[in-house]
Amino acid sequence: MREDGRAVHLRDILHLLQPRGDLAAWELDHGEEGEFWATATRGHDIAWAQAMAGTGQRLSGAALRTRAETLLQVITGEFRAFERAAASPWLMVRAFDSSFYAIETEDEAVLAFARRHFRW
Repeated sequence: MREDGRAVHLRDILHLLQPRGDLAAWELDHGEEGEFWATATRGHDIAWAQAMAGTGQRLSGAALRTRAETLLQVITGEFRAFERAAASPWLMVRAFDSSFYAIETEDEAVLAFARRHFRW
């Protein structure tokens, strides 16, 4: 949750990660339940995310941030950020059962910034 009690969305996390997140290449993957599951705002769908999940295909952080604006809620899924053509991600964002996000990274500055902006 945010400090003011409002729910956190993927778009909020991606906004927090700018500019580094926009420069990253992102992969989408299935969640713990074996599929990517989300809801979209009216007039949009999640077909683009379902088609990408688990394929290893990457999209720019800027493109993901734009597309995340249409996601109403990510119920289960994983988002991995890669620097350039790196084989291992520098950051993972996991959505769990539409109840919370886990941010995993060794970048202490990102974790500190997230702690300041979101309640744990």
